[in-house]
Amino acid sequence: MNTTKTTNVTVSLEEDTLATFKEASEIVEKAGIRVPTSQLVQVMLNAEMQRLSARKVAQRFLKSIIQQIGGLRGNILDDEDDEKIPAIKPAAAKA
Repeated sequence: MNTTKTTNVTVSLEEDTLATFKEASEIVEKAGIRVPTSQLVQVMLNAEMQRLSARKVAQRFLKSIIQQIGGLRGNILDDEDDEKIPAIKPAAAKA
């Protein structure tokens, strides 16, 4: 079993993601437990890390960055295709 080490991390969430965590917090509260949204984010991150390797985390990050800068020139990125690290093809040089 992993031991817990404390660290402080600031996370910026997209509006929809934050809304989902807030809704989850409200659901938990209806069950009689008050839990801050930040604790739900922490639980989710820890649970995800239990099933992901460092390589998978890096691959997802790279895919996210590539999508933000315009994709792979028409290629659709698939989460199931996590075995390949995406490469950015350099644009052709203009003379």
